[in-house]
Order: sequence, then C-alpha cells, then structure tokens
Amino acid sequence: MMNGNVCSYPDCRTFLQTALPHGKKCSFGVEGPPRHGHARPRQRVFTSTQAAKKGRTAREVLISAPIQVQGQEQLTPVERLQMAPFWSTFCGTSNGAWQGVQAAFSPLTGKAEPVGVDGKGEQVLDVRTITLESREVEGDDDRVVRRSLRAASGQRLRDIADKEEWEEEIISSEEDGLVIFDGGTYSRGPSSLLAMEDFNSGDADLQADKERLERQLSLETSTSEQSDDEEEEEEAIRAEADVGEDDGLHRRVWLLEQCLAWGGEQRLRLRLTIAAYPGEEEVEVEVLRIAVLREGWQCLADDDSPACVADPSQVLPEVSSGPRSQPRDIAGQWKVFDVSASPLPDDAAPEGESGTVLVYFGSETAQEWGPGKGDLGDSGGAFWLPNNAVLELCMVPPVSRGAQGDAQEGMETEGTGRGICISFHWLVNERTLIGLQREYSADGMLTEVRSRTAVKGGWVGGRM
Repeated sequence: MMNGNVCSYPDCRTFLQTALPHGKKCSFGVEGPPRHGHARPRQRVFTSTQAAKKGRTAREVLISAPIQVQGQEQLTPVERLQMAPFWSTFCGTSNGAWQGVQAAFSPLTGKAEPVGVDGKGEQVLDVRTITLESREVEGDDDRVVRRSLRAASGQRLRDIADKEEWEEEIISSEEDGLVIFDGGTYSRGPSSLLAMEDFNSGDADLQADKERLERQLSLETSTSEQSDDEEEEEEAIRAEADVGEDDGLHRRVWLLEQCLAWGGEQRLRLRLTIAAYPGEEEVEVEVLRIAVLREGWQCLADDDSPACVADPSQVLPEVSSGPRSQPRDIAGQWKVFDVSASPLPDDAAPEGESGTVLVYFGSETAQEWGPGKGDLGDSGGAFWLPNNAVLELCMVPPVSRGAQGDAQEGMETEGTGRGICISFHWLVNERTLIGLQREYSADGMLTEVRSRTAVKGGWVGGRM
C-alpha cells in the first residue's frame, strides 16, 4: 500500500501529461502522447450519440451538455445567516467509523475504470474501504484526522484491518479553501486555481508542487491483495502535479473533494482531479480523474482501534454498477433552498495584512430544469454517474454581487470572461436532490460555495 497517491489506474500518467486543446474552456477527456517534445494531443470527447454510433446497444447517457436552468423565481430574499456552521458540530457529525465502496470513472467515456487488483491479479472496478475519523486538538491546531484502509473485497478488509498500515489524512479547521455546512456536508479545494507564482519546468518546482498536492489532499491509492514482496516489485502510479510549460501555458493540478451527507449516516464523496490553465480572459479547466466513494456510518470508534468493520454481507453495493440518473429524471420544476458561503475581506485582519472570512447566506428559488443543449467543451458538461450522482462543470458569466457580497441569480455584469462552477449532485430519491456547487471567477479565484437541497414540484406549507 502506497501513501500519497492521488490516482490509481494505469492511464493516469497519460491523462496528466496531456495539454488542453486550444479554444476549449472545459475539457472532458483528452488522449495523447507524453509531454516530451510538447506534442499537442488529439482531442477525444465522447457523448452518448458517439457511443451509440460505435455500439447500437447504448441506451444510457453517460456524458451530456450542462443541465439547463430557466425560469428562476426568487421565493425569499437572499439573507445573511446570523450563525455560521460550528466546526465542533461538524467534527461530531463525522466522528466514527465509515464503511464504503470506491470506484473511478473515465473522463473520456464516463465508464468505470479499474482501481486495483484482487488476490488473483485480476483488475477490480470497486474497492471496499473503512475510514476512521476523529477530532484532535493540539493548541491552536484543531483538526479531523482521517485514517483509511482499502481492499478488493469485504472479507479481505476484515482480515487486514488489524495488520496493515492505515493511510492518514488531515482536515484542518484552517485549511485553505475548506467550506463546511450543517449535517456533515463539506467542500475542499484551493482558494485559487491558478498559481500566483511564476513557475518554470525545473525539477525543484515540480517536486515542491508534488509535495504540496500530496500534503493538501493525499489519498487515492492502488489496492492490491498481493504479498509484500510482490507489492514492492510493482510500480505505483502517482498523480504528478505537473507544472511544466506547454505552449506558454502554466498548468496547475488540483484535487477537489465534495462530500454530500444524507440523514447523518450516509454520504457520497467525489474526489475530482483537474488541471487549471490561465486562459486569455478566463480560467480553462481539464478533467483528469473522477473518483466516487459511497459510505455508511457504522459506529463510534477509538482513534487507535480498527473497530466496526462490518460483515462483508452487510456492506454497501458496488458503486461502479449502481443505477445512473438520466437527464430526463431531473427535468421539471424544482423548489431550491441554497446555503452559500462567500469569502469576503476580513475587516478584523491586522493592519497591513489582507485576509478573508466566510460569510453565509440563505435563499430560496423556484427553478425549471431541463436536459442540456449544445456542444460539450466550450460551455461545460455533465457526467451521469452510478448511484444517481451527477458531476457537472459549467462555464458561467460573472454575476452582480450586492453590498454584502450576496450573489444575485441571473444578473450579469459588464465584466469580461467566464468563471467555472463545479457541481456535484445526488438524487437521493426521485423527488429530492442534494448538491454542492463550487464556483470560481474568470481569474481562478474562489467566489462562492453553495450547499443545495431541491424538492421536485410543489409542496404544502410554504417555505422549506
């Protein structure tokens, strides 16, 4: 088991060594040769129509244009919340043992890809996981410590729970770009997609950026049930933070995590690896890897005890083959309640120093949703993933913000360039959707993170 990997399937190095085609603001899968010589790759974007031409049996939509939102009506004014979510409450919600299943999906096709090998040396599409989370406070350092273990089967997970070295990850209360919400939902990622420094292709810069990425969000590992000797002989595939120059573009690779919690005992986590480029007038983004982890809370557990590893027959079903929602499933009228967090200048920052503070707002709107239209790439796209999850990347125009920093829906400014909104939705049942939206401006700066609950159709009783 290797620590610090953020990508675990064989084609990861190919994805991370490709360049963004000119003119595409949001790329959903690029294949090409390694970056040596800076050869420009050939773009390959697969849609359901193209898949159907290759195999007439294709019925599911795996990748589509972004979801269309029309006819917005403001049901309640945007109001500043008097009380932000408490870090202590968030830690209490996440505390304990979580058992789950993880899978990865191709940015080219939306199909599941191998994430490890079993005891027979055969590739597997799903790995079983156990994660222990606990709060630790040392002086001013207040954090959640996450210890994880993976195996190709539930039985194997039980067998190695008290033998293998567990991976460790730190979620600090002061982590850059971290936004928490009530109920255990959270969003992690950088506050800026574009480097402020002028990086070059030197080895020192490359290694420094690798260490930064691994330190910030180090998880995804290749799962194997081979012996220790066999593991030492097998090369581990790492996601490299490639900051080399290609055609004058400086690329930064980031790992974003979006966690949707439902009912206190179920959660769906997206771990998205992207590359960001400084475009002429707006940020340009390329999807490199998609990983989804579905987890169920088992019990409270001691920090140093591999407790609560459930019986293999009790664990969640495979993620790679779960039901996929389709664009038609979200079509219709929705009542949407948003809680948003916006980074605003911190008036309490020491003189001469700049800082930001998260300010939370609430609003309720009526919206009309429909299947996306148009071409993939320039405006974005949506991945329709198993377990009724949807990953959507959409280029958005700049919006007007009031004196308190609240975003006014649908009001464009005279500014130039578009930002990008990275959304993760979970259709928990046919009439209820929860989601997270992480929005960046045209210059790659984080502007807003929204936690969303949407109910299809109307209901009796007024406000949600």
